[in-house]
This record gives sequence, C-alpha cells and structure tokens, in this order.
Amino acid sequence: MRNLINLILRYSALILFLLLELASFILIVNYNKSQKEIWAHSSNLLTGNIFEKVEGVQGFFDLQEVNDSLIAENGKLLETIINYRINSKNNSFQRFEEKNTVYNYNLIPARICNKTLNLRNNYLTLCKGSLDSLEVGMGVISNNGVVGIIKAVSRDFATVLMVINSESRISAKVTSKNYSGNLVWDDSDMRILSLLEVPKHAEISVGDSIGTSGYSIIFPPDIHIGRIKDYTLAGGSNNFNIKVEMEQDISTLEYVYVIKYLKSSEKDTLLQLENG
Repeated sequence: MRNLINLILRYSALILFLLLELASFILIVNYNKSQKEIWAHSSNLLTGNIFEKVEGVQGFFDLQEVNDSLIAENGKLLETIINYRINSKNNSFQRFEEKNTVYNYNLIPARICNKTLNLRNNYLTLCKGSLDSLEVGMGVISNNGVVGIIKAVSRDFATVLMVINSESRISAKVTSKNYSGNLVWDDSDMRILSLLEVPKHAEISVGDSIGTSGYSIIFPPDIHIGRIKDYTLAGGSNNFNIKVEMEQDISTLEYVYVIKYLKSSEKDTLLQLENG
C-alpha cells in the first residue's frame, strides 16, 4: 500500500493532467454536436473493425468444425455408394433401398497427421486409433482411390503402409474385364503402380480402369485406383506387366477414410480354412 501511495504522489501531476484531459474530452463530445457526431462515427468504425477481426478469428476456428462435418457427410455418402454397389451385385439392392440396413462396410473419417513421400517405404500417420475402432489390417481410401493398409495402431494414432511402399501388395483387377493380379510399386514414380500376374491372353487396352478385386477382407470390390498407362509382355513370360497411373495425388491428401468390414472375421476364418 505504501508503495502504491508513493507511486501516486510521485506521478500525481501526470495523473491529474490525464484526468483533466479525459474530463475535457467528455465535455466536448457531449456538448458539441459536430464533435459528438465525429466521435460516434469514429467509434463505430473502430468497433466495427474490431468485431470484424474477432469474427474472422472465430470463423477461422469454426472452419475446422465445418470441415470435419463435411468430411463426415462425404464419408457417409461414399459408404452408401459402396454398400449399394455391392448389394446390387448380390441382387439385394431392393432390400437395401427399403430398409437401408444391409451394410457390409463402414467408413471412418480420419485426418492425416504426418506422411512420408520420398522414401522407398512410405507411411502416413492418422490422428485416430483404437479409441475410434481402428484396427491393424483395415484398408484406407480417399475420394479418388486406394491409399494403403493400417499396419500399427495405438490408442490415438494409426500408421498406414501406403500404396507407394515397396512392401505394398494389393489385390486389383481390370474392372471391365475382371482379370486380377497384384498391384505393387517399384518406387520409380509416385503416380505409377505395376499390376502383375495378369495372363497374356487377357484382352486389355490403354485407358482401362483398374480397381480393387474385393477378394481380400481389406478392400471392397471396385474401389477405383487408376487407369492402364502402358503394358508389356516380356519374352517367354505368361503374364503382362501393366503400368497403372493413379488418378489421385497422394501428396495432397489431408483426410482419408478407413474401411471397417463388418464381416471380416467370418470371411477371414473361411479363407484360413481354405489355405489350410
């Protein structure tokens, strides 16, 4: 308290001057019409600019919430399309339309936390983990194609082995012809994959669409991957080496969808019995 009193006494002249200036300013504004209008106009401009900046900041933080909402809605739409396509192939699309309950696949939206693009073995990290029902072996896609397969999961994060990884093996097919093979990446070009083991008698053409085969429990059938850019047949080989150009640019991805196959345990059990 003593220090406060000493501070006031020390600067008493300055404090008195400021108080008198404030009183004079108030009197001028309140009892002078032109000065009052100028003050009102200036204060409105000032407060308007302040509110505009505040709203801009609030809008910036609200964008994340709006963006997450749009991603979730887009995921639901993509989920419906995938399940409808599968049920139509199984001749159960009418029951799907009537009850909307014949779902084999659910999509879980996830934001990408980190990714590598320039290595031989590229991975990305998702900002979701076991708390969001993510499991090892689940497929990961975007709006425009296959991204990879989950290889490790923690409580809040998941690591995805990307399709542009030398260890990646994805069962794919020439969509219109149903010739299937293994899709791999030879690390020469980020956008180019190789489809192997397609027999040489297959009738294929440049521009044919390539999609997932649906033979595994990882990806549903007909998830688009890309198109045939070129194909060759080595001397003495019985299979084509097909170059597939992906239509998506993985380097620009910010959000993806993790595929949860609701019948994975049942199908995996049968596959193990067949192999074993």
